[in-house]
Amino acid sequence: MKMPINPVKFMPRMGKLYERLYPLPAVGDPLVRGINRGIARMNFHNPILGLKRHDSVEGFKKQFLELVEMMQLPIEIIPDSEGPEGFEIYVNGCPYGYHRADQQGVCDAAMDMDRILFKLMGADLTIRESAVQGAPRCRVAFRMAGRERT
Repeated sequence: MKMPINPVKFMPRMGKLYERLYPLPAVGDPLVRGINRGIARMNFHNPILGLKRHDSVEGFKKQFLELVEMMQLPIEIIPDSEGPEGFEIYVNGCPYGYHRADQQGVCDAAMDMDRILFKLMGADLTIRESAVQGAPRCRVAFRMAGRERT
């Protein structure tokens, strides 16, 4: 499936918009989070994308990788992280263009889209390391919802 927009150009533009909105006193953080939560729900219920909830890591991972390909996201799966309860990835370059410590708040707010979307798809997302906190790249964990890591 091909995206109707070019995500490589669109995502950094959204990142710049969020950076402009985020500093607004009292409303910036909730506004950016609200926009992203709404986008997540719209994407999940968009019949063109065909997203659905998964009970298995295999089903979730397959659909996740389809989204990654469609969005042209620079990720790699961490092989020793794969198991029946989930997996972890490295994100090699933020799609929004965030990489500085002063972008930590807006980065977290923008990540609400991923948290909500992947929760609707059946997995919990946890950011283990992030570029805005000084890591060379982001490390993100996906665990099937309600399952503890053993």
